[in-house]
Amino acid sequence: MASSPPSSPSPRQAPGGAGAAADAAGGSGPNVSVIICNLNGMRFLPRLLATLRAQRGVRTETIVADRESTDGSRDYLARHPEIKVITEPARSGLVAGYHAAVAAASHELLFFCNEDLWLKADCLAQLARHISIADRVGAADPWQWSYDGTRLLHAGTRFVNAGIDPISCYPPRGFDFLVPLADGEAVPFGCAGAVLVHRQMYLEAGGWDPSFFMDFDDVDFFLRAWQRGWRCVTAPAAKVYHAVGMSTLQAGPPPSQVVFRRRVGGESNRAVICLKHFTGPSLLWAAFDLLAPLASSLLRLRFAQTRIHAAALWLTLRRLPAVLRFRKANRRFNRLRPGQAFFTAGEFQRGERAEA
Repeated sequence: MASSPPSSPSPRQAPGGAGAAADAAGGSGPNVSVIICNLNGMRFLPRLLATLRAQRGVRTETIVADRESTDGSRDYLARHPEIKVITEPARSGLVAGYHAAVAAASHELLFFCNEDLWLKADCLAQLARHISIADRVGAADPWQWSYDGTRLLHAGTRFVNAGIDPISCYPPRGFDFLVPLADGEAVPFGCAGAVLVHRQMYLEAGGWDPSFFMDFDDVDFFLRAWQRGWRCVTAPAAKVYHAVGMSTLQAGPPPSQVVFRRRVGGESNRAVICLKHFTGPSLLWAAFDLLAPLASSLLRLRFAQTRIHAAALWLTLRRLPAVLRFRKANRRFNRLRPGQAFFTAGEFQRGERAEA
């Protein structure tokens, strides 16, 4: 299912030269605050910013949460005074950068994205047309292609009956991110790497949880939004071209450290989602997420893996006081729409119609 990507403007000159940026900022259509989390993304920023200037049918502002870049990104951004730049610690994680940047955003529509991607010229307009406060549609999820446009990476999302999926927040259900859903169909969650969210939904759901370094941050946020009656829909015509994985391994800490922290954080995040949202016997999945891989690695004498699983257990214990405070504040929503029901809701299951 490959196609050639539309041509993108040159990083040095968007169509129409300097006037194009003014047209994008002052043209017709809805206002969108674009929030970019950047860590040493200099080789990607020019193309991303050029395609943002070239967006049709929307007016945009750009906010960059820069996580202590050392590759010239900050100097490059300083040459663009129209871009708002805030600073976040490099170790804070993707959605912590998003979380900090929301305060600087002026508009109701918030487009969150990584720095290692670029957008088709009507991407934001295609996403914005789906948002409806009256219908409680507060988010739209674009389809993601490889950076060169040859491979579809992320389409419609559905849960699948997995037996036991050891890397799922709710192990009886796994994920399928390539379901060819129709335009506007509901999906359980959008991808944190690129997603449009209305501010009202964002605030009601409590925003991104900055304790999530990477992975499952989007599941946590959209689960909270679902508990409050909000929906996210898929938007096939809104195309994003993403160099997946590049933002994870940008120059900075040694890649081995980043991968270690991501694996530890991801394992902890799965358990934390259970502990924040699940009720009754389903809470035991948190123990499964943490203890089953630890026991397995010990029995097999895989000590490098044991170190990761032990670190995830320790991290989760350190996060437990904040989790308990959240559960107390969120108890009404957990009672009305328990977190485990998010993963079993009929509208989010892959079925014959979705697979046809």
